[in-house]
Amino acid sequence: MQEQKIKETLIEKDSEFKMLVVKHQELEEKLQQFLQRKQKSEDERVAEKNIKKEKLRLKDAMQKRIDAFRKQQG
Repeated sequence: MQEQKIKETLIEKDSEFKMLVVKHQELEEKLQQFLQRKQKSEDERVAEKNIKKEKLRLKDAMQKRIDAFRKQQG
């Protein structure tokens, strides 16, 4: 099964996976706002770095669920 199809299935059937996807999308929107600013304060640079770390953590969690789904499917 293709990864996109697996994601769609998990979003539909796994509420925790769906929550991870929504949170990841929210952080992506925040990150885009930070990236549009030309000059950033130190606090904004730290916040941007933290957003990137959290997005990566969420992506890793989603990938683990995708891998588990694949393994379960055989």
